Amino acid sequence: MLHEKLRKAKAAIQGVQLPELPSEILLLEKELQSRFADVNTVASIIEKNTVMAGDVLEAMNSPVMQLKLEEPVKSIHEAVKLLGLENIYNLVVASALKRLFSGDELYQDIMDFSVDVAFCMADISEWVDNITRDEAYMLGLFHNVGALVLVNKDPEGYGKVYANSLSRPISVIAIEEERYGANHQMIGVLVAKKWHLSVDFLNAIMLHHTHPCAKIKHDRVRALVAMIQLANAIVAEISLGAYVSQEVRDFEQDAVEELMIQSDVVSEIRTALMSYAFKG
Repeated sequence: MLHEKLRKAKAAIQGVQLPELPSEILLLEKELQSRFADVNTVASIIEKNTVMAGDVLEAMNSPVMQLKLEEPVKSIHEAVKLLGLENIYNLVVASALKRLFSGDELYQDIMDFSVDVAFCMADISEWVDNITRDEAYMLGLFHNVGALVLVNKDPEGYGKVYANSLSRPISVIAIEEERYGANHQMIGVLVAKKWHLSVDFLNAIMLHHTHPCAKIKHDRVRALVAMIQLANAIVAEISLGAYVSQEVRDFEQDAVEELMIQSDVVSEIRTALMSYAFKG
C-alpha cells in the first residue's frame, strides 16, 4: 500500500525535478559516518559555504535554540563544539532547505509559514521527551516540503488548495488526492528520502495530517506528528486572525491532549511566536 502511494506521488509530480541534496550535506554525512568524525573537519565543510554558515550562526543566536549564552556564538567551530556533530547537522539541513526554494509570493508564503511552525516546534520540544530543539526546528521547516513541490507543478491551481488547507487541515488531504492523485505528505516523503532524513521523520511527514493522533502506533512518530499539528494550529490562528475553523480547533485539542501540554504553556508559545515574528 505504501509503495502504491509513493508511485502515485511520483506520477502526480511527473516532470518536476526534486531538489538535490546539497554537496555540503553529503560531505557532512560522510564525515559523521566515519569512525573518527572530527569537529574541525565538520566546521571546515560548513564554513566553505558562507551563506549556509551565516544561517547556522543566525539560528544559533536566535530564540530558536535558546542557548542563553553571555556572548553570541561567533564562529562555526564554536557552534559545532556547543551543539555537537549530530545537532549541528540538523541546522545545516534546515539552512539548506530554507535557501533551496525561491520563487513567487506563494512559495514565500508557504516557507514563511513553515519557518513559524519550526519556531513553535522548537519551543514545544521543551515539553516533549527525547526530541531536541534542532530536530524539532528542522522537521518544522521540512514537514510541508511537498506543498512547495506542488506549487512548482501547478502554480495557479495549488494556491487555492493551500489557502484552504490553513483552515481545513483535516479535509485538505482528500482535496489534494482528488485533484492530483496524491497528497503533499507523500510528495514530501519523496523529497525527505532523497535528503536522507531519518525513518521517524519520514513517517512524521507522511502522517502529519492524521487525525486523531492516536491512530499512529509508534510513540515517537505520534509525538512528532502532534508537535507538527499543535504548531500548525498556533501559526494558523495567528495567520487567520479572528477566524479559527473547527478543524484547526480539533487539531490543536487532539495534539494538546497527546502531548499533555497545559493551556498556559500553549499561550506562552503563541506569545513567543508573535514576538519572534514581529521582530523578524
